[in-house]
Amino acid sequence: MRAELSTFDRRMEMLSILMNHKLISRLELARRFSVSDVTIGEDIIALSRFAPIASKMGRYGGVYIIDEYKREKVYLSVDEEILIEKLIQNLSGKDKQLLQMVLYKFAMPKA
Repeated sequence: MRAELSTFDRRMEMLSILMNHKLISRLELARRFSVSDVTIGEDIIALSRFAPIASKMGRYGGVYIIDEYKREKVYLSVDEEILIEKLIQNLSGKDKQLLQMVLYKFAMPKA
């Protein structure tokens, strides 16, 4: 995995991995993203506010997303948000309002 990922991008990729794997260990996630186990723990806590992440203890343990979960919302990356904010500055009237609504709908909730 690329080491230069932002926190947001790492967490979004982590969410994608969790959705595509039945179970994955924190150690494997830390290796994939070249970060510490502590960082993965913080990421899991942050992601658990938006997705039902569970953990299984023991030798064959790890983290996973419960089967019933379906990702209903896709969020913008930080770079995408910045670009839209720049574009909004050059608009007016209905176009400006419309783009602000797009930003509002798809921006990652602020913690």
